[in-house]
Amino acid sequence: MNEPIHIRAPDHLGDGVMALPAIRALCELGPLRIEGPPWVSQLYRHLLPARAPVGVAPVAVLLKPSFSAAWQALLRRHRRRIGLGTDLRSLLLTTVVEVGRGHRQHDLDAVARAAGAVPQGAPRFPLVEADFATAPDVRPDTVLLLPGSGSGDAVEWTGYRELADRLEAAGRPVAFAGGPAERDRWPELAGKHPVLPTLDIGAFGAVASRASAIVGNDSGLTHLAAAARRAVGLDVRSVHVVCGGTDPERTAAPGATHWSADSLPACWPCYRKTCSRDRACLSTPSAALFDALSA
Repeated sequence: MNEPIHIRAPDHLGDGVMALPAIRALCELGPLRIEGPPWVSQLYRHLLPARAPVGVAPVAVLLKPSFSAAWQALLRRHRRRIGLGTDLRSLLLTTVVEVGRGHRQHDLDAVARAAGAVPQGAPRFPLVEADFATAPDVRPDTVLLLPGSGSGDAVEWTGYRELADRLEAAGRPVAFAGGPAERDRWPELAGKHPVLPTLDIGAFGAVASRASAIVGNDSGLTHLAAAARRAVGLDVRSVHVVCGGTDPERTAAPGATHWSADSLPACWPCYRKTCSRDRACLSTPSAALFDALSA
Protein backbone atom coordinates (compact mmCIF):
# COMPACT_ATOMS: atom_id res chain seq x y z
CA MET A 1 0.00 0.00 0.00
CA ASN A 2 2.68 2.54 1.13
CA GLU A 3 -0.03 5.15 1.74
CA PRO A 4 -0.33 7.06 5.02
CA ILE A 5 -2.72 5.31 7.39
CA HIS A 6 -4.94 6.57 10.18
CA ILE A 7 -5.67 3.86 12.78
CA ARG A 8 -8.61 4.20 15.15
CA ALA A 9 -7.71 1.93 18.06
CA PRO A 10 -10.40 0.14 20.11
CA ASP A 11 -11.81 1.91 23.16
CA HIS A 12 -11.46 -1.02 25.57
CA LEU A 13 -8.04 -2.03 26.88
CA GLY A 14 -8.61 -5.75 26.28
CA ASP A 15 -9.48 -5.14 22.63
CA GLY A 16 -6.53 -2.76 22.42
CA VAL A 17 -4.20 -5.54 23.55
CA MET A 18 -5.78 -7.95 21.07
CA ALA A 19 -5.10 -5.37 18.34
CA LEU A 20 -1.33 -5.39 18.98
CA PRO A 21 -0.50 -7.88 16.18
CA ALA A 22 -2.72 -5.99 13.71
CA ILE A 23 -1.18 -2.61 14.51
CA ARG A 24 2.35 -4.02 14.45
CA ALA A 25 1.71 -5.32 10.93
CA LEU A 26 0.11 -2.05 9.80
CA CYS A 27 3.23 -0.19 10.93
CA GLU A 28 5.17 -1.95 8.19
CA LEU A 29 3.00 -0.46 5.44
CA GLY A 30 4.02 3.16 5.77
CA PRO A 31 3.61 6.26 7.96
CA LEU A 32 0.63 6.12 10.29
CA ARG A 33 -1.16 7.86 13.12
CA ILE A 34 -2.85 5.98 15.98
CA GLU A 35 -5.88 7.59 17.63
CA GLY A 36 -7.72 6.30 20.67
CA PRO A 37 -8.04 6.44 24.47
CA PRO A 38 -5.30 7.97 26.65
CA TRP A 39 -3.60 4.59 27.14
CA VAL A 40 -2.77 4.37 23.41
CA SER A 41 0.55 6.18 23.88
CA GLN A 42 1.61 3.62 26.52
CA LEU A 43 0.28 0.40 25.02
CA TYR A 44 1.58 1.11 21.51
CA ARG A 45 4.73 2.99 22.53
CA HIS A 46 6.96 0.47 20.73
CA LEU A 47 4.84 0.83 17.59
CA LEU A 48 4.36 4.59 17.45
CA PRO A 49 6.05 5.80 14.27
CA ALA A 50 8.89 8.28 14.06
CA ARG A 51 6.80 10.17 11.55
CA ALA A 52 3.04 10.46 11.23
CA PRO A 53 0.92 11.47 8.25
CA VAL A 54 0.49 15.18 7.65
CA GLY A 55 -3.16 16.16 7.15
CA VAL A 56 -5.84 13.57 6.42
CA ALA A 57 -4.42 10.13 5.65
CA PRO A 58 -5.92 8.46 2.57
CA VAL A 59 -6.62 5.25 4.49
CA ALA A 60 -8.50 4.85 7.78
CA VAL A 61 -8.27 1.45 9.48
CA LEU A 62 -11.05 1.31 12.05
CA LEU A 63 -10.28 -1.20 14.78
CA LYS A 64 -12.95 0.44 16.91
CA PRO A 65 -16.14 -1.33 15.73
CA SER A 66 -18.66 1.45 16.36
CA PHE A 67 -20.89 3.50 14.10
CA SER A 68 -19.36 6.70 15.46
CA ALA A 69 -15.86 5.68 14.37
CA ALA A 70 -17.02 5.07 10.81
CA TRP A 71 -19.05 8.28 10.74
CA GLN A 72 -16.06 10.29 11.94
CA ALA A 73 -13.86 8.72 9.25
CA LEU A 74 -16.43 9.67 6.62
CA LEU A 75 -16.59 13.28 7.87
CA ARG A 76 -12.80 13.47 7.77
CA ARG A 77 -12.90 12.32 4.14
CA HIS A 78 -10.54 9.40 4.42
CA ARG A 79 -10.61 7.99 0.90
CA ARG A 80 -10.53 4.36 2.10
CA ARG A 81 -12.37 3.35 5.26
CA ILE A 82 -11.74 -0.23 6.35
CA GLY A 83 -13.47 -1.93 9.25
CA LEU A 84 -15.82 -4.57 10.57
CA GLY A 85 -19.40 -4.46 9.30
CA THR A 86 -20.82 -3.96 12.79
CA ASP A 87 -23.20 -1.45 14.36
CA LEU A 88 -25.08 -0.74 11.08
CA ARG A 89 -22.08 1.03 9.58
CA SER A 90 -21.39 -0.99 6.42
CA LEU A 91 -22.62 1.80 4.12
CA LEU A 92 -20.07 4.18 5.64
CA LEU A 93 -17.12 1.90 4.85
CA THR A 94 -15.37 1.37 1.54
CA THR A 95 -14.07 -2.06 2.64
CA VAL A 96 -16.32 -4.12 4.90
CA VAL A 97 -14.82 -7.02 6.85
CA GLU A 98 -17.33 -9.59 8.06
CA VAL A 99 -17.24 -10.58 11.72
CA GLY A 100 -16.03 -14.16 12.10
CA ARG A 101 -17.10 -16.86 14.53
CA GLY A 102 -13.71 -17.27 16.18
CA HIS A 103 -11.69 -15.14 18.56
CA ARG A 104 -12.04 -11.37 18.43
CA GLN A 105 -8.32 -11.03 17.73
CA HIS A 106 -8.93 -12.83 14.43
CA ASP A 107 -11.47 -10.14 13.47
CA LEU A 108 -8.95 -7.38 14.21
CA ASP A 109 -6.31 -9.26 12.23
CA ALA A 110 -8.77 -9.55 9.33
CA VAL A 111 -9.25 -5.76 9.27
CA ALA A 112 -5.49 -5.30 9.05
CA ARG A 113 -5.25 -7.87 6.27
CA ALA A 114 -7.92 -5.99 4.32
CA ALA A 115 -5.55 -3.01 4.44
CA GLY A 116 -2.70 -5.12 3.04
CA ALA A 117 -0.94 -5.99 6.31
CA VAL A 118 0.08 -9.47 7.48
CA PRO A 119 -0.53 -9.84 11.25
CA GLN A 120 1.26 -12.74 12.91
CA GLY A 121 1.10 -14.40 16.28
CA ALA A 122 -0.54 -13.57 19.59
CA PRO A 123 -0.32 -10.21 21.41
CA ARG A 124 3.01 -9.25 22.97
CA PHE A 125 3.70 -6.18 25.06
CA PRO A 126 7.49 -5.62 25.23
CA LEU A 127 8.79 -4.33 28.55
CA VAL A 128 11.65 -1.89 29.05
CA GLU A 129 14.04 -1.28 31.93
CA ALA A 130 12.06 1.73 33.16
CA ASP A 131 8.98 -0.46 33.67
CA PHE A 132 10.83 -2.64 36.17
CA ALA A 133 12.40 0.39 37.86
CA THR A 134 8.97 1.90 38.62
CA ALA A 135 7.12 -1.34 39.42
CA PRO A 136 6.62 -2.49 43.03
CA ASP A 137 8.67 -5.51 44.07
CA VAL A 138 6.74 -8.74 44.55
CA ARG A 139 8.05 -12.11 45.58
CA PRO A 140 8.52 -14.49 42.62
CA ASP A 141 5.99 -16.94 44.11
CA THR A 142 3.28 -14.26 44.35
CA VAL A 143 -0.15 -14.86 42.81
CA LEU A 144 -1.44 -11.61 41.33
CA LEU A 145 -5.24 -11.25 41.64
CA LEU A 146 -7.21 -8.94 39.32
CA PRO A 147 -10.81 -8.84 40.61
CA GLY A 148 -12.10 -5.78 38.75
CA SER A 149 -13.51 -5.23 35.29
CA GLY A 150 -14.83 -2.33 33.29
CA SER A 151 -17.51 -4.63 31.89
CA GLY A 152 -19.66 -4.80 35.03
CA ASP A 153 -20.74 -7.44 37.50
CA ALA A 154 -21.73 -9.96 34.81
CA VAL A 155 -18.04 -10.82 34.42
CA GLU A 156 -16.77 -10.22 37.95
CA TRP A 157 -16.05 -13.43 39.84
CA THR A 158 -16.66 -13.13 43.58
CA GLY A 159 -14.21 -15.77 44.78
CA TYR A 160 -10.99 -13.72 44.97
CA ARG A 161 -10.94 -13.13 48.73
CA GLU A 162 -11.64 -16.79 49.45
CA LEU A 163 -8.93 -17.83 47.01
CA ALA A 164 -6.50 -15.35 48.61
CA ASP A 165 -7.33 -16.76 52.07
CA ARG A 166 -6.60 -20.30 50.86
CA LEU A 167 -3.31 -19.29 49.24
CA GLU A 168 -2.16 -17.30 52.26
CA ALA A 169 -2.97 -20.21 54.59
CA ALA A 170 -0.79 -22.40 52.37
CA GLY A 171 2.13 -19.96 52.62
CA ARG A 172 1.68 -18.49 49.15
CA PRO A 173 1.84 -14.68 48.96
CA VAL A 174 -0.88 -12.82 47.07
CA ALA A 175 -1.27 -9.26 45.84
CA PHE A 176 -4.39 -7.57 44.48
CA ALA A 177 -4.14 -5.08 41.63
CA GLY A 178 -6.51 -3.01 39.54
CA GLY A 179 -7.25 0.37 38.05
CA PRO A 180 -8.74 3.59 39.42
CA ALA A 181 -12.25 2.09 39.28
CA GLU A 182 -11.36 -0.33 42.07
CA ARG A 183 -9.94 2.32 44.42
CA ASP A 184 -13.06 2.58 46.59
CA ARG A 185 -13.80 -1.13 46.43
CA TRP A 186 -10.58 -2.58 47.83
CA PRO A 187 -11.96 -3.24 51.34
CA GLU A 188 -14.73 -5.29 49.74
CA LEU A 189 -12.58 -7.01 47.12
CA ALA A 190 -9.30 -7.65 48.94
CA GLY A 191 -10.15 -7.51 52.63
CA LYS A 192 -6.94 -7.82 54.68
CA HIS A 193 -4.77 -8.78 51.72
CA PRO A 194 -2.17 -6.40 50.18
CA VAL A 195 -3.20 -4.14 47.33
CA LEU A 196 -0.74 -2.66 44.84
CA PRO A 197 -0.98 1.04 43.97
CA THR A 198 -2.56 2.00 40.67
CA LEU A 199 0.13 1.45 38.03
CA ASP A 200 0.69 2.67 34.51
CA ILE A 201 0.64 0.10 31.73
CA GLY A 202 4.38 -0.52 31.66
CA ALA A 203 4.75 -0.91 35.43
CA PHE A 204 1.75 -3.23 35.57
CA GLY A 205 3.27 -5.36 32.82
CA ALA A 206 6.50 -5.59 34.83
CA VAL A 207 4.65 -6.73 37.97
CA ALA A 208 2.67 -9.25 35.94
CA SER A 209 5.92 -10.67 34.56
CA ARG A 210 7.41 -11.01 38.06
CA ALA A 211 4.49 -12.92 39.61
CA SER A 212 4.29 -16.70 39.46
CA ALA A 213 0.67 -16.70 38.29
CA ILE A 214 -2.21 -14.34 37.51
CA VAL A 215 -5.92 -14.82 38.24
CA GLY A 216 -8.39 -12.33 36.79
CA ASN A 217 -11.69 -11.80 35.06
CA ASP A 218 -12.09 -11.58 31.29
CA SER A 219 -10.77 -8.02 31.39
CA GLY A 220 -8.22 -5.66 29.90
CA LEU A 221 -5.70 -6.25 32.67
CA THR A 222 -5.66 -10.03 32.16
CA HIS A 223 -5.07 -9.45 28.44
CA LEU A 224 -2.23 -7.06 29.29
CA ALA A 225 -0.75 -9.50 31.82
CA ALA A 226 -0.77 -12.30 29.24
CA ALA A 227 0.82 -10.09 26.56
CA ALA A 228 3.55 -8.92 28.95
CA ARG A 229 4.35 -12.46 30.13
CA ARG A 230 4.46 -13.72 26.55
CA ALA A 231 6.91 -10.96 25.62
CA VAL A 232 9.40 -12.10 28.28
CA GLY A 233 9.07 -15.77 27.33
CA LEU A 234 6.80 -16.95 30.16
CA ASP A 235 4.09 -19.57 29.71
CA VAL A 236 0.82 -17.70 29.24
CA ARG A 237 -1.09 -20.67 30.66
CA SER A 238 -0.03 -19.27 34.05
CA VAL A 239 -2.64 -16.54 33.47
CA HIS A 240 -5.99 -17.89 34.70
CA VAL A 241 -9.09 -16.14 33.34
CA VAL A 242 -12.39 -16.70 35.17
CA CYS A 243 -15.11 -16.11 32.58
CA GLY A 244 -18.67 -15.19 33.47
CA GLY A 245 -21.00 -13.81 30.82
CA THR A 246 -18.33 -13.98 28.11
CA ASP A 247 -17.19 -16.84 25.91
CA PRO A 248 -13.46 -17.51 26.50
CA GLU A 249 -13.10 -18.79 22.94
CA ARG A 250 -14.26 -15.39 21.75
CA THR A 251 -12.82 -12.74 24.06
CA ALA A 252 -10.48 -14.12 26.77
CA ALA A 253 -6.72 -13.65 26.57
CA PRO A 254 -5.33 -16.00 23.86
CA GLY A 255 -3.28 -18.85 25.28
CA ALA A 256 -4.39 -18.29 28.87
CA THR A 257 -6.05 -20.92 31.04
CA HIS A 258 -9.79 -20.31 30.93
CA TRP A 259 -12.26 -21.14 33.69
CA SER A 260 -16.03 -21.32 33.27
CA ALA A 261 -18.84 -22.69 35.41
CA ASP A 262 -19.50 -26.42 35.12
CA SER A 263 -23.12 -25.77 34.19
CA LEU A 264 -23.73 -22.72 32.03
CA PRO A 265 -27.20 -21.12 31.90
CA ALA A 266 -29.19 -20.81 28.68
CA CYS A 267 -28.52 -17.04 28.59
CA TRP A 268 -24.75 -17.58 28.28
CA PRO A 269 -22.83 -15.83 26.79
CA CYS A 270 -24.70 -12.57 27.27
CA TYR A 271 -21.95 -9.90 27.21
CA ARG A 272 -24.17 -7.71 29.37
CA LYS A 273 -22.93 -5.14 31.88
CA THR A 274 -25.23 -6.38 34.62
CA CYS A 275 -26.83 -9.75 35.38
CA SER A 276 -30.58 -9.88 35.99
CA ARG A 277 -30.38 -13.49 37.18
CA ASP A 278 -28.12 -15.11 39.76
CA ARG A 279 -24.75 -14.96 37.96
CA ALA A 280 -24.76 -18.74 37.66
CA CYS A 281 -22.05 -18.49 35.00
CA LEU A 282 -19.68 -17.18 37.71
CA SER A 283 -19.90 -20.22 39.96
CA THR A 284 -16.31 -21.46 39.46
CA PRO A 285 -15.26 -22.73 42.93
CA SER A 286 -12.19 -21.12 44.49
CA ALA A 287 -11.06 -24.60 45.61
CA ALA A 288 -10.61 -25.66 41.98
CA LEU A 289 -8.45 -22.66 41.22
CA PHE A 290 -6.45 -23.17 44.40
CA ASP A 291 -5.74 -26.77 43.39
CA ALA A 292 -4.61 -25.66 39.91
CA LEU A 293 -2.32 -22.98 41.33
CA SER A 294 -0.86 -25.46 43.81
CA ALA A 295 -0.19 -28.20 41.27
